[in-house]
Formats: sequence, structure tokens, C-alpha cells
Amino acid sequence: MRYFGRVAFNGFNYVGWQSQPNGKTVQEQIEGGLSILLRSNVKIVGCGRTDAGVHASRYYFHFDSDEIENSHLFLRSINGILAEDISFLELLPVSAESHARYDAELRTYRYYLSGKSDPFRTESLFHYKLLFKTELKKVRETAECIASFDEFFPFTKTNTQTSHYLCRVESVKWIELSENYWVFEISANRFLRGMVRLIVGSCLQVGTGKLDLSDIEYACQHQKRLAHAWSVPGHGLYLTDIRYPYIKSVEDSYFFEPFGPLTGHI
Repeated sequence: MRYFGRVAFNGFNYVGWQSQPNGKTVQEQIEGGLSILLRSNVKIVGCGRTDAGVHASRYYFHFDSDEIENSHLFLRSINGILAEDISFLELLPVSAESHARYDAELRTYRYYLSGKSDPFRTESLFHYKLLFKTELKKVRETAECIASFDEFFPFTKTNTQTSHYLCRVESVKWIELSENYWVFEISANRFLRGMVRLIVGSCLQVGTGKLDLSDIEYACQHQKRLAHAWSVPGHGLYLTDIRYPYIKSVEDSYFFEPFGPLTGHI
């Protein structure tokens, strides 16, 4: 039987979601916990990759298993096995053809940054010391400019292996929570490796005058890399939503982000 698992995780202690030989990953931790609990070698397929240090307040994966009769007992048991920086939130039975990666229709990321040092959120947001001299109007214009294109070669890592750079961006916004706290939010059908962090870096560079909006427009029009591209640190980034045609959206996952729900600020 096939199941979807919904989890939230703090990525600070991990080199990313996907299993790899160079460090501890979220995927291997969950596979290890499931294998212990279900007494079999369980392999899972995630909805996508996350880089080192990146968090997720809502992440889905699928796995196959014999029928799990008591989902409440299962959740208590698996959370007793997993480390405290990974929380298994929901177990959903799905059809045998359902796929956590290929069936996702929309993905949403948020990037949190602070203009001042915050000793209680050093792992959960980026302290950007130049926020006080960053023009929010220019930052927003840059984001809208980038989102108006449908190819994103300038905003992906150089070693990315992909057949194309097309992405359908549904929405993009910069939210000013307060003078010292800003949030970038973007939703699209797919994302390239490093795409969100490079877009955020470009917006901030235009906002501080290190780049001009015309530099961004040229790079997007000609699909050329920026001469001074900047990828912001991973620990400010959250995968916050994944939409599937057969799963009802839930709101409680916002609890895991550093400021809770953004309702009222958007």
C-alpha cells in the first residue's frame, strides 16, 4: 500500500534532504526510522531536494508498506524514533500511482531575513546587515521583473543537470513584517537548484545599488548569468507548501516558521 508522509524539519544539522555520501540527510533519518518501526527496509521518494541548511514547514514524500491500521499510534511511535528537529505530522493513504514529486502542482518557498542580530533565530533566518539601506520598492520591482519571465537559467547553480530551465511562477512578493524583518515568498510549478536563493540575492543587490534593474532584465532576456550573482545563505529558506490535486491544504504547518502565520501582513 502507498502512503504519503507529511513532515516538517529544521535543516540546520543536515546537508540537505536527499541521501548523499558527504553528510547526514533528512531522507536517511526518516528512512532509518521507518525501517525500525515497520521492520523492513523502507525507501522513500521526496517531493524534491533541499540544500544544506534549508528548512521545510511542509514536506511530502511517499513510501510503500503493508497496511498501517492505527495512524495515530504510528505518528507517536515514529516521532519517538526521529530526532527532535524532524516532526512527522501526517500519514495519508493514497493510490498506488500517486507520486510525491511528479504529482505536485505548486510549490511555495519563503525566505526570512532580519536587519538586526537576533540571538534566538540564528538558525532560522538570515541576518542581513544592509537591510537598513535596502530600498523595498526596488526589491519588489526586481522580483516582479524576474517573475515575468518563464526561463530561469541565470538563477540556477552551474552544476545543475536539467533538460530545461522553464518554470511557471504563479506569484511572487516581498512582505515587510516590520522595519527589521522582511519575507520573500514565491510560488511556482517547479524550481531549479538554488533558484530561490539566487533570486533573493539579486533582489537585495538591486535594492542596495550593487546591481541595476537593467542588469537583471538583460540577464533574463538573454538567459545569461549575472556577473556578480549572489546566493543568500540556506538557513533563511523554507519550503512552506506543496499542492496536490488529491490532498486538501492545511494551515497548521505555519507554526514551524519563525514568525508563525503571515495572515494580516500580506
